[in-house]
Parts: sequence; structure tokens; C-alpha cells
Amino acid sequence: MSLGVIVTALSLFTAACGDDKKESGGGETKDVGTSDAKDLKRGGTLTMALEAESTGGWCLPSGQLAVSGIMVHNAIYDPLVAYDENYVPQPYLAESVTPNADFTEWTFKLRPGVKFHDGTDLTADIVKQNIDLAWGEPDLVAKTGISPVLFRIVYNTILSTTAVDPLTVSVQMKSSWPTYLSFLAGGRNGIMGQKQIDAGKDGCKDTLVGTGPFKLEKPEDWVRNQQMTLQKNTDYWRMGADGQKLPYLDTLIFKPIEGGENRYSALEAGSIDAGHFSTASIFAQIQAQSDKFDLTKEVEGHKEVGYGLVDVSQPPFDNQEVRLAMGQAIDRDALNLVSNDGEFEIANQPFDTKTLGYVDGLEGPKYDPDAAAAFFQGKNIAFPLTYASDPNTKLLAEEIKRQLGEVGVDVTIAETDQSSLITKALGGGFGVLLWRNHPGADPDTQTAWWRSGYLTNFGRINDPELDRLLDTGRIETDPAKRKEIYQGISQLFAEKGYNLWNWYTEWAVGSDKKVKQLGYNTLPDGSKGTGLNWGWTYLTEVWLDQ
Repeated sequence: MSLGVIVTALSLFTAACGDDKKESGGGETKDVGTSDAKDLKRGGTLTMALEAESTGGWCLPSGQLAVSGIMVHNAIYDPLVAYDENYVPQPYLAESVTPNADFTEWTFKLRPGVKFHDGTDLTADIVKQNIDLAWGEPDLVAKTGISPVLFRIVYNTILSTTAVDPLTVSVQMKSSWPTYLSFLAGGRNGIMGQKQIDAGKDGCKDTLVGTGPFKLEKPEDWVRNQQMTLQKNTDYWRMGADGQKLPYLDTLIFKPIEGGENRYSALEAGSIDAGHFSTASIFAQIQAQSDKFDLTKEVEGHKEVGYGLVDVSQPPFDNQEVRLAMGQAIDRDALNLVSNDGEFEIANQPFDTKTLGYVDGLEGPKYDPDAAAAFFQGKNIAFPLTYASDPNTKLLAEEIKRQLGEVGVDVTIAETDQSSLITKALGGGFGVLLWRNHPGADPDTQTAWWRSGYLTNFGRINDPELDRLLDTGRIETDPAKRKEIYQGISQLFAEKGYNLWNWYTEWAVGSDKKVKQLGYNTLPDGSKGTGLNWGWTYLTEVWLDQ
């Protein structure tokens, strides 16, 4: 049973459902997947601005990588599998992937001749160690000191792994897991070299050794909160459109610059060549200068959701009536106007229009401040609201505070950096966090965020019906039945008010005109990848017209 047949059967409906949405804004917008290979030029340095620093580094099993960290990850590491343009996982470092009949075992045949940045070979034993560290195999965790935090939950279905021969790895599951590959394709699952693993708990995070197109030549090339300078991997295993080895660039520089307006100012000043953005007003500014810049938007129908992440385990949000009244108190159209010039599409559920589980016509809370004020009168409701440092997000937080204050709810605002926001989510007791999550891949990839008892269930949801739907959806292979299951989850969220949905977050990369093929990537077999999604992409095939 081949990878393509199996995963296509699971994902065909996901890719097909929903209607395309119109692009917002004016000016020139490049389509994701645009290839300019006929005129490509090699060499040069690309400086790319990221929205935040990944302060915890890139020890992948224990890392807490958000969008910026994934961008760097994709430059240094390669995954076993990656999404194609239809969000179906396809072989990458793996030459082939084959499940058994009941999906309790997956076998990976690795590509021969692939080398890590230090010249060592990609082998089944190293891949086995990477997978074992991800799920927390006790002996290897004890030996290395590397202990997974989030991945231990994500991969708790794994029972064991076996290096069958020097280039073959098999993964045995505790139970059927048909969608396992969708987790591996999710942007945080590259393969680290033996040197990085052997660096242990303290050294793994900044001893970055992958098989990817760019490499960190020396530790001092990463200056935290300033920049990371990567050099071309001259021994990379993939070939470019010109018949020579990828990548096309000689040097890749990542600069963390918090605040979309600050990144845009850097783009205008010419101190960066490209940056990723998630603010409609900045999209418009870039498009207004289409003679200087390109704006590459992410694909439609698979977006993340921007929302208020609520800790439902503690007062006041352990009360369903309070959560639903909060929905009545918040004017999401006004929030959208403040944050996105009104351009983003309001979300009433966790899944975007082309993602399995989307319910057409599902209604969210109706804005009714009078009813909300009557409900909150005399209840003395108060909670903290925390957000990651960004001027635009600060405006959003202040507007939420103002709106809720008008109905008698006292909101205390706090600002923090992105890594600390994730730590706060892990710790619980946070009230509400301004958050984005739930990228539109296979909906089983959301199980870790919602199942009761999971450390990654940041909202502390404890709902037997939600657990039942998640467990059933994980093992079901019939597309029609999976649609019904995950639509049930969307409806359950609407009924219980577990999160305060705002809108589908749109991402785009703004770049100088000289930057070509941003948002374009191919897989090893030459087929198209997803391009730009959820704020990240691959820079392997980007080149500069200079």
C-alpha cells in the first residue's frame, strides 16, 4: 500500500471542500507557487526579517518553535515528509513511506547519499534516535538529557522504533494512526545530526546540524535577538532547475524584528530584503509600492485562526454562560477594523473553508452589549489579558479592554515576548491570551491542543464528547465520516464557547523586487509544495535578480 494512495484517500476531501476567497487590498500580489526559474541567477545574500527570536534554540524534540522558528528550521533541517500543494504529505528525506494494513506500523526507506552539515551520513539509526527523542523513549532521554515537552504529547501513540537496515526505519504504534504523516509534515520535525544529539540537554539547542540547504558554520554566527547568518550547504542533496545543486543563494540572514510596522520600515529602508507580515494595513502599504516591492500571500482556505485563548479550568471562564456572554460583549467587526482594516474574514470555528471540519453557515456569538451588560451586572468579573509584543496587537488588546469595560468586565492588560507567551500557556491560570493556531492541515493535528489531560491543551478543556470525537476522527479513514466527526467539533466549540474566535489570520511576505520565487517550493520529485502557509515557507529555491 503506497504513501500516495493512502494519504490521498485521507486528504482528498480536505483539499476539495470550500470555495476560494477573494484577495483583499489593491496593487500587485504574487501568486503562491510562481516560478521564475527560466531566468534564475545564483549567489548573493538574502536578509529576511522574522517576527520574533526563537530564544530557546532549535533542539527540535524540546523546542517551542512558532512561525519564526519554523522559518529557520526549514533552512537548516529537512523533514522525512513534506506537504504537496494539496496538503498531502509526500516523501522528502524519505524515499518512500509505507504503512501496514491497519496503520499500526509505518516504514520509511531513506534516500541514499544524504549527508549532514558535518559530513556524516543520514542513516536509519540517526532517524530512529530523532523519532525516539520526539516521543520520549526513556533510555535515550536518560542518555542525552533531551526531554520532549510538547512532542511527548503529540507522539504518545508511538510504541517503539526499529532500524531495520542502514536506510530503513519502522515506527510501531500503540494503536491505528492513519494520519501520522501529517504530524511529521507540520514544520517542526526535521532530522538532527548525531553531533547535535550528542551535545545533550545544554548544547543541543545551539549546536545546529541538519541536512538542509543552509548551515550555521560557527556558533557565533547566531547572535541572539540580532541575527543569524547561514551559509550555503555546498553538499546539499537536492538539484535545482539549472541542473546544479540547490540552494541558489550563497548566504541567508535572519533578523528578528518585533512589530510589523518595524519590519516594514526595515523593508522600506533597504536593511532587509524580505519579511513576513500578518497585518492588512501593511499589506496595503506594500501593494501601494508595487514598483519596489512584491507581496506574496499564503494560499486560501487553510489559514490559522486568530482568537482569545481561554483557560476554561479556572474562574471566570470555567462557567459556560460567562464564556458565551463574553462573545456577546465583543464587537468582532470593530476589532477587525482596528487590527486589520476590516479586511480579514471573521471566524466562527477552528477550521478554514478548505479544511476538513469546516461548517458552512455556522454562526458565532451575536454582538449584543446590552444583554452582556445585564448578565455581568453585579458579578464583578475580572481577568488578565496577555499578548505578544507588537504595536498592532497592543491596539487590539486595548480595544478589547475598552469594549468589555463598557459591559462591566475589568480587564488587566499585560505584554510579553512570544516565547514567554507560550510558557504562560503551558503554565495555565492565564485568563485570556491573544493567540493564533489551528493551521488548516489534517484536523487530527489539532488533537494535541484540545484533548483532556494533554499538556498542550492550553485551554484546559475537559469535555468527554470532544475527546470522543477526537479519538474517533484519529482512527477513521472514510472521508465522509471524518467530515461529520470534525464538523461536530466545530459545532461543539460554538455551543460551549471554549475559545473567543476572531478571524482567519492572513499571512504574506513582502519583498524587494529583486527577490524571486518567494512562496515557491518543490518536492524532491519535482511536484509543487504548499508554498507560503501559516507565515512560513522554504527558501531553498529563492534567488536574487542582481
